[in-house]
Amino acid sequence: MDKINATKILEEALSRSLGLPRYIEIMAGNPDKSEFQRMFNGYYKVRRNENWQKEYYAIFTEAKKNPENYTFERILRKLYEKTGMIEASFSSKMLATIDPSKPIWDQYVLKNLGLQLKGLGEERLEKAVELYSEIESWYNSYLNSSEGKENIRVFDLMLPDYALISNIKKIDCLLWAHRV
Repeated sequence: MDKINATKILEEALSRSLGLPRYIEIMAGNPDKSEFQRMFNGYYKVRRNENWQKEYYAIFTEAKKNPENYTFERILRKLYEKTGMIEASFSSKMLATIDPSKPIWDQYVLKNLGLQLKGLGEERLEKAVELYSEIESWYNSYLNSSEGKENIRVFDLMLPDYALISNIKKIDCLLWAHRV
């Protein structure tokens, strides 16, 4: 029997519970490939119809080729234009996949930060852009705080194989795991 390495076993279990192995695969993938889309859909729980996904991945493929031309607002507006839906969460997930220094917007981030999207139509779109800016500001402040620095240190200590992922993603993992 091989030696039982508790540290490695627990690190692997923790990384799997946070979805980190799949995250690494997604970050290395190509959005115009069906395997990538299947992984992305599973990881981020994309439950939209085929037409929506066709539009989403077309924008995603273009954004990945020309990342300097894509911001949260541009992705959000393009999705709205193509699907008629205000997809703040999926816009942020696309952006964070293209640029790992950008935060993800999801229900757990909003709850943990005490934020809520309001409004309808164009007003809701504008509010989503403002709210994403607030999320970015919070991350910037938090990462420079002593608590943020300590949490990054602990993350790297407990998950050394994932120390190279962005600090934004590390905090995202903690917010996702901290259900309030």
